[in-house]
Amino acid sequence: AVVSTQSTGKQAREDPRNATFTSARNLLAVLRLATALARLRFVEVVEKDDIDEANRLMEMSKASLVEEEGTTRRARPVDLIYGVIRDLQRGEGATVKYDDARGRAIAKGFNSDQFQECIDEYQRLNIWHINAARTRITFIQ
Repeated sequence: AVVSTQSTGKQAREDPRNATFTSARNLLAVLRLATALARLRFVEVVEKDDIDEANRLMEMSKASLVEEEGTTRRARPVDLIYGVIRDLQRGEGATVKYDDARGRAIAKGFNSDQFQECIDEYQRLNIWHINAARTRITFIQ
């Protein structure tokens, strides 16, 4: 994953619209972010998911630098749904009812597949845990 990030650097340098590219410093930042994500999970081994999330964070950071004035960055539906669920969590504590979260996301215009993708992605990142009966979303502190 880190090597694929480096290989896209040449393409990024050649694209005049792209003001940033992957340098040794950027790769070091990705490695440090991935290591920090692994430490947050209390493990000593950095996994591919940690590198993927570090790359996503770096891409979002770079995207925020090159946005044109007056334009808004289009967030991924998964991230927007996470915000909906997080807002529910703020009012209810560490646990949110699965059906309430799903209903709120659908009411905001998202579909069931997008909701499920969000649930799976953020569970894989250890942001929350879904119980076996799929009735509760518990945020991991």
